[in-house]
This record gives sequence, C-alpha cells and structure tokens, in this order.
Amino acid sequence: MSPSKFKAIRDKLGLKQEELAQILGLSGKTAVSNIETKVRNPSKLATAIMSILDEASPRKAKELVDLLRTHVAKIEKDSDA
Repeated sequence: MSPSKFKAIRDKLGLKQEELAQILGLSGKTAVSNIETKVRNPSKLATAIMSILDEASPRKAKELVDLLRTHVAKIEKDSDA
C-alpha cells in the first residue's frame, strides 16, 4: 500500500495519526507518520486492516473502527492489571 493511499484512508476515516496508531497497535503517531512518508512500510496486518476499512461503507467502517478501539482498550486494560 502506498503512503498516499494509507494517508487517504486515514483521512477518509477522520482519524488523527495517534488514533490510527492505537487502533493498529503501533507505537504512536510517529509510526503512522513514518508510514505516510515512506520511512517505513506498514505491516501486512496493518495493510489488510486499512484495505478492509477502505472497502467498507462509511457506516460499516465506523462500526469496525469502534470495534477495534473497544478491543484495543480491553487489551490495554488487561495488560495493566
């Protein structure tokens, strides 16, 4: 996935770099910035998730983003316990 496509999908979803990093399990907004500027390549999993979100209807994409946020929050909570 090209850096511009990655950024276009993030923009379409209305997500900040930090928000997308959390959803994809990346270290932070710098990781997303590095993907968008071709300093690093996204993982196969990140590419697959972004492709799914891009192909989904706006309503379904929002549902998937919300589902990812919920699961990531649960994982972070469990790891802090």
